[in-house]
Amino acid sequence: MNSTVKLGIFYIYKLMERGLKFFNIINFESRKSENSEKYFMSAHLKSGESVQALQVEIKKTTHKTSHVNAEYANIHTHQGVVEGGDIKIKYLKGGRVHADTVSVDFAENGIIEANHIYIKKLGSRNKLTAADIIEIDKAEGAKNTITVKPIFDEERYAAVSTLYEKIMFYKKELEKTQKMAHMKRLEVENSLLDVQNCRAKIKLSRAEGKLPDSELLVKVREFDILSKSYRQLTNMIESLQTHIDIAAAEFKTCMEEGGFSYQQKVICNSFWKSGNKITFVLPKYDLSYYPLNNEYAAEIYLWYNCELLLDAKGEFEIKINKKE
Repeated sequence: MNSTVKLGIFYIYKLMERGLKFFNIINFESRKSENSEKYFMSAHLKSGESVQALQVEIKKTTHKTSHVNAEYANIHTHQGVVEGGDIKIKYLKGGRVHADTVSVDFAENGIIEANHIYIKKLGSRNKLTAADIIEIDKAEGAKNTITVKPIFDEERYAAVSTLYEKIMFYKKELEKTQKMAHMKRLEVENSLLDVQNCRAKIKLSRAEGKLPDSELLVKVREFDILSKSYRQLTNMIESLQTHIDIAAAEFKTCMEEGGFSYQQKVICNSFWKSGNKITFVLPKYDLSYYPLNNEYAAEIYLWYNCELLLDAKGEFEIKINKKE
């Protein structure tokens, strides 16, 4: 190899070396920047480091005191805080995530707040909160707190809830009144023949110019009071039914205008372990469910009693789609 070629190779090497050093400096600078604009990539995010970028990729770990803010983030092992849009994490170990969509391969001691959460393997002591769907491929751990917070239109919910309570009140009163009316009707029917005989005897006594027997008069009077009470109950039944029909029509209109469509659910594609808690947060109260050990509760979801069934436990219930 002649001297010219050797000199050329030497300069190329030096240029490459300088370029590599320049790249390292830029990478170091971007890791320290809080307002990186587009793409950030690093092996680690160290203690106290903060990064903000459109897309972030951490090849290894984030420190528990680090902070990431990104529209898209892909992190291998996360222990710090990450906020953003679409976040993917291989191992979540004690870290916090606040995002729109979160996908995690394995989670333990983590805290996730998102609209949609997908976890391949759920370890223990995690706190998951979603506004939409939480999907778990395999539930391996315990002491997990899983919370679904449906988004409510408070004004519309208040209107529908008021109508619901009114209808339920009328329906319960109707059911109670119908039972009372049924008992009264049986009393009337059972007394009718005897009272008819009493009336006939009273009529005969008066035709003969005699005073009717006082016991006969008391029986007829009691029957008249009983019949009047029965008629009042039947009138009350008609009135209650009218109130129900009017309120139910308003309820139906209100439901059709906005509609309660709660697709929020917890999906688990494996058997559950005991010691996990699933809660649906509602405007007036919360509903919780505790899966049993080895229970295959594939879908745990919120059910709204829009059919206005009296045998329902309340306005909302937790329903379970189980698989054997």
